[in-house]
Amino acid sequence: MKRKVWMAMAMAMTSTLAAGGAKADGLQIYGILDNSVEYLSNAGVAANGNKSSLFRVSNGSQAPNRFGFKGSEDLGGGLKAIMQLEAGFNLDSGQLQQGGRMFGRQAYVGLQNGWGALTIGRQKNLIYDAFLELDPLSYYSYSLPALDAQFVGKADNSIKYAGSFNGFKVAGLFSTGYDATIANGAQVPGEWRVGKEYSVSVGYANGPLNVSLVYDQQQGTSVATQGRTTQRVAAGASYALGNFKPYVGYQWYLSDVPGVAGRNELYFAGLQYRPVTEVILSGAIYYNNITSSNQHPYLLAANAAYLLSKRTQLFAEVGFSRNQNGSNLGVTGYGMSVVPGSNQLGVAVGLSHFF
Repeated sequence: MKRKVWMAMAMAMTSTLAAGGAKADGLQIYGILDNSVEYLSNAGVAANGNKSSLFRVSNGSQAPNRFGFKGSEDLGGGLKAIMQLEAGFNLDSGQLQQGGRMFGRQAYVGLQNGWGALTIGRQKNLIYDAFLELDPLSYYSYSLPALDAQFVGKADNSIKYAGSFNGFKVAGLFSTGYDATIANGAQVPGEWRVGKEYSVSVGYANGPLNVSLVYDQQQGTSVATQGRTTQRVAAGASYALGNFKPYVGYQWYLSDVPGVAGRNELYFAGLQYRPVTEVILSGAIYYNNITSSNQHPYLLAANAAYLLSKRTQLFAEVGFSRNQNGSNLGVTGYGMSVVPGSNQLGVAVGLSHFF
C-alpha cells in the first residue's frame, strides 16, 4: 500500500512539473544510489562459541540511499515558498528506512527570503546540518555518526529557522515531539515537556574557514521522564589549505534519561587531501571518553573516492575500532554487528551514483 501511495505521489508531482503548474520555479527530482561489498571481523559469535567474521552486501556506505523532491515557488517581493520530501531506502532490499516512514529523511514546507528560511515538518537537526561539512570522512559509514547517531538525527514535528549573513550562520529548532513513533507522537495533552527538543547553532563559513557551535537538548519521551534531559554541545572547524583540509571537533554529552543516561566527551581530528580533481583521500580518528562507564573506545578510519564522472564514484573505506572494559563500538556504530569488548576491522568497496 505504501509503495502505491509513493508512486502515485511521484507521478502527480512529476505531472505538475511537466505542466509548469502554479508558477513554480521548478521541482527537482534527485537521489543517491549506493551499494558495496563489506567485510567485518568479530561481527558475531558462532554456534561453537568462537567469534566470527561477516561478508555481506551493504548499502549506503558512502552516502545513505535516497529519493526525493525539492521545489520552490516565487511569491513576489523576495519571498519564496519551499518544500522538500525525501525518502530513505535500502538499495539491497528495496525496503524503506527510518522505521518504514515514506519520507523518513525529510518532509517539510516553509517560507524563505533574504532573512532566512522558516520551515515546519520532519527535518534534519542542527547537529546534522552543521557537522555534515565538518566530519573529515564526510559521513561515510565508518565516520562521525558511528560515535553518535544524533549527528544524522531528524526531528519530527519541528519548526526550524536558518539564516546566513555574509558568512555568519544562525539557526534554531524546536520540536513539539521529536519522535512520532512514540504514543501520541510525544505530543501529550497537558504534559508540555514530553519529547520536546530545543536546539540553537551559530557558525561562520567564508573562504577557507568553516566553524560551527551547536547546543541540543531533548526531554524524556514519557510522562515519567519528561523532566529529564539529554544535552549535547558540539563544536567543529575546518580550514582549506590548497589541496589539504584539516578538521577538528568536540562534543560534550550528558543525559539522565533512562536507556541513554551517561556522560562522555567525544574528540575527533582528520585530514582530507585532493591530489587531483578525480581523487579524494580522507583519514580521521574519533576518540570517545565515556566517563560514566570508564570506557575509552576509539575509531580509526580512512576512505578514498575516485570520480568516474560528476555523478558516479568508485569508493573504498577501511576502519578499525578498539574497545576496552566491555565497550561495544563497531566500525558502523555502537552495538552494530560487533562482539562487545572486541576490536573490529571493517573494509568496504562500492559504487555510488547521484542523480
